[in-house]
Amino acid sequence: MKLVKQTVAQHTVEIIQEGIKTGTYPVGQALPGQRVLAKELGVGRQAIREAISALEGLGYLTVEAGRGMFVVEPEASGSRWRFASQYTIEDVYAVRTALESLSVQLIAVKVPLAKINCLDTLVNQLEAAVDDSDLPAMIKADSQFHRKLAELSGNPLLLEILDTFNMVMTESKNIAFLDTPETNHRSVVAEHRSIVVSLKAKDPEAASRDIKAHILNAQKRAHRVRRKNVL
Repeated sequence: MKLVKQTVAQHTVEIIQEGIKTGTYPVGQALPGQRVLAKELGVGRQAIREAISALEGLGYLTVEAGRGMFVVEPEASGSRWRFASQYTIEDVYAVRTALESLSVQLIAVKVPLAKINCLDTLVNQLEAAVDDSDLPAMIKADSQFHRKLAELSGNPLLLEILDTFNMVMTESKNIAFLDTPETNHRSVVAEHRSIVVSLKAKDPEAASRDIKAHILNAQKRAHRVRRKNVL
């Protein structure tokens, strides 16, 4: 069964996250500079830049001009929306709703059941991450699920649009995952499963309705996180 292939940047994010988790990069301490980090991890500078941006969005790093990159607890970052000068959260979720609704409608109409079944594996991975309270793994499984929907849609332009704005889309989803009560994370699993059920039923209207509800709920979760960190 073919799943989503990781990019070098995504793999780099996981390595740094693991380093933070194990204390290789302690909270409160600065990370090595980009050039040193690239050499240590055996990746290019572009992958390091993308990974740092993603980790900053997740709340694992804060970048201080003239001082460097510092490891922080995710909750301490304030869940800043770094793209506020360009887009509101509402802007991003409105676009996600339109694009992902199109994805699932195309899948329900055109894609054989045998290919849709791969989504079960991704939902199971998400559920396992929730069981383990593993936030990075939750985010990874969620990202893979949504990108797989775009792949299965068979529309290369739709996939290209999502990839072009991947950093913005991903950060909007990551903020929602910081809505920490376990019931909220389990709701995400249930919402994903509902989408898959509608796709397997080959019901484009139900699939569209399910993913719109899921994205609306994610938007609400993101707003709760941001309000909590502003107050």
